[in-house]
Amino acid sequence: MTSYEPNIDEWIYLIKGNHIEHCREQELAIDNNIIPVLERPDVYVDAERIKKGLSLQKYFPYELLPWEKYQFAVIAGVFLQQQGMEDDIYFHEIRDIIGRGAGKNGFIDFLALYFISPLHGVKGYNVDLIANGEDQASTSILDVGDLIRYPVDPKYGKALNANFKAYAEKVVGKKMGAAFRLNTTSTKNKDSKRTGCVIYDEKHQYTSTTNMNTLQSGLGKMKWSREITITTDGHVRGGVLDDEKEQNKVILQEYNPDNRVFVNWFRIEEEDEWKDVRKIVKANPSLAYQQFATLRQRIEQEITKMPSTPEYFPEFLAKRCNYPISDPQMAIAEWADIVECTKEPFFALRPCMACVGGVDYTKTNDFCGCILTFRKGSQYVTIHHSFICAKSRDLPNIKAPIRKWVEEGICTIIDDVEIPPEVPADWFAKYARQYNIVMIGCDDFRFTWLNKAFKTVGFDAYDKTNKKVYLVRPSDIAKASAAINSAFLRHAVSGWDRMMCWYTNNSKKVLDSKGNTYYGKQEPKLRKTDGFMAWVASMCCLGFIPEESDFPEINMNVAVF
Repeated sequence: MTSYEPNIDEWIYLIKGNHIEHCREQELAIDNNIIPVLERPDVYVDAERIKKGLSLQKYFPYELLPWEKYQFAVIAGVFLQQQGMEDDIYFHEIRDIIGRGAGKNGFIDFLALYFISPLHGVKGYNVDLIANGEDQASTSILDVGDLIRYPVDPKYGKALNANFKAYAEKVVGKKMGAAFRLNTTSTKNKDSKRTGCVIYDEKHQYTSTTNMNTLQSGLGKMKWSREITITTDGHVRGGVLDDEKEQNKVILQEYNPDNRVFVNWFRIEEEDEWKDVRKIVKANPSLAYQQFATLRQRIEQEITKMPSTPEYFPEFLAKRCNYPISDPQMAIAEWADIVECTKEPFFALRPCMACVGGVDYTKTNDFCGCILTFRKGSQYVTIHHSFICAKSRDLPNIKAPIRKWVEEGICTIIDDVEIPPEVPADWFAKYARQYNIVMIGCDDFRFTWLNKAFKTVGFDAYDKTNKKVYLVRPSDIAKASAAINSAFLRHAVSGWDRMMCWYTNNSKKVLDSKGNTYYGKQEPKLRKTDGFMAWVASMCCLGFIPEESDFPEINMNVAVF
């Protein structure tokens, strides 16, 4: 085996020699993300820098494990030669997805102390730790501060105090004029911070890149700037981490000479592997070592107790195993099946094509989902749009990239105290000029808000000769639930956007005493379901679409403006 550097060599040996349980992503990372880089003539490994950096371990109450030393070597010691310019670190972004309990906070502590130390050698190299809450962000700041205040060995006190100073919300590297600082996802005070490195803790909770972008914009001011993500997986679907995971798959699939992102992904590969703590090593490599024997025993107990604590199962798979699933008792569908709905439309939508609509207008001052569903055989194509009241009390606290979706044209903010009923009515009237909307499904109770506006544009619930609105009852939803479930399992839906995925993941199945399926919210306020419920209403109207879905002309009974 080619030798690159002792810590890198050790990890390659452990993985490629099958000396430690590991997932396929670890092999792909070595084959396509590391070795081709180290084989480049313009790349070298600074083994002496790595060795000196690892000497800081003596100040910690623990020694880094092989996966941590390997990762440190890649982060701190792999350099790109640049003609006529100073050599640069090769990897400017590091993405580490690892199971709960692996010691990620300890690794963050070590990286931070190194970056603000003379061994790193970059003056003013500030390190910002960003997290979703102050308690979460302060953990590592306090831990590093305690290393300075209370050395693991009194003989190190003089050296530590000569180089570092601990404060309540930061640790300062005196000689380098650099600080390890606390941040949360609030955007306050993030501009012009001259950040050298941003460390994201538990990125699975992030739903938007807005706050991240503010910090990232300051990275170009500093030599050897880095972004480092160290996170477990989680339950927030469609957020920042899910997007990055899709990118990670591409990065790991084949070597790209322009890629400067290092991916270190740990996870189980099959759901059944959760039953064996030896397989969970794939998600948490620290479990392979004696130092983590207590955690290993804890996980074994959790596995044993799982039959009596099924509500913990989704949490266990997401955090311990980096294998997120939906709660099988409540979920509309697995997240992977929901995301499949975002594929390109199965068939082209031609003028005058028959379709059915759905609208969810639960509150005039909240969200309103509108959808069209087209069918050919057993496949569906959808068109979705949502309207959001700017005065919605829930809007400031919703953890979803609403602003991004507005920019993408998926939804519209209505700057008013409520969403006028003419807004969704006009949306359907616009599409009625292109397609034959044979029926629109709407909740029986809610349609009173919409009746007048919809009747004005030709959609009437009460005209017996030309009925265009179907008032959906709970019994209709119960009947449609089988088709809805089948559509997800068969991956028969296409044309969805990320907001529809979000809506669906916020929804849950509800069973009545007779076993009939209805739909509700995972959480009553902030987990909006309007788009999904609009689609459910449209699925209750599928019987109105004729087998022949192309019509020679648009139904002219619908007003055209």
